[in-house]
Amino acid sequence: MEVPPVLKNPTEVGAMIVQAYPRDLFARGEGGRVEVWVHVDSAGNGTSGAVKTPSEQDALDCAAMQVADVMEYDPALDRGLPTEAWISEWVEFRPEAVASTALDPGGPPCEPWDEPPELLNPDDVGRWLERSYPPELRARGVGGLVVLRLQIGELGEVMAYEVSVSSGHEALDDAAGIVAMNMRYRPAKRLGRPISVWLGQPIVFMTQQTPVPGGGVSSRDRPMGCRMNLRMTPRAPTREKPECRLRRGVC
Repeated sequence: MEVPPVLKNPTEVGAMIVQAYPRDLFARGEGGRVEVWVHVDSAGNGTSGAVKTPSEQDALDCAAMQVADVMEYDPALDRGLPTEAWISEWVEFRPEAVASTALDPGGPPCEPWDEPPELLNPDDVGRWLERSYPPELRARGVGGLVVLRLQIGELGEVMAYEVSVSSGHEALDDAAGIVAMNMRYRPAKRLGRPISVWLGQPIVFMTQQTPVPGGGVSSRDRPMGCRMNLRMTPRAPTREKPECRLRRGVC
């Protein structure tokens, strides 16, 4: 091919990294990199894939396949015509990057600071997590990650919030908002003066209180596994974990 495929939806891919990040690994501050093969058809769709270079965590390998499933491309060109191709991509999971990943350019303006906001009441927040967890979801063992954009005022209060990355459960998203409105921060500063800023804040519902790296908060009961629907896919040039294959749009 003369021109390789070019990824055209990095913002959506970044949001999927946040959504697919295994909750138990995120809560423990564990991450990793996975290299995946993606088969890009002549229309630019990533139709199938396989793990090329695995991480040390099977759950991250499966999560990387979920990320690969939303990748869209400008197709490869051969003699000026679109053609199918295999391409390798690295998917990186870093706990400290979750909040910054969620703040895409289309969100509220981000005020520069010299000193970032700092959560002051993690114990109170933990109690609000337990109190706000929807009982019907807790009883079924359903958890999720919600990433919020919070507007932190000059006094450190949460003035407003928006859901940046949904958990997929409206009740959990609403509960995360209740938790957020009870957070108190040491305000951000610029040139020594408190300022109002927007901040990315991940909140994880997993039942038993656990601190989350990067200023996040969670409640945890048991790890949430990665379940995938499998099918046979076109053979990749090489792969090391053929069991981690994903049907597009299904997980």
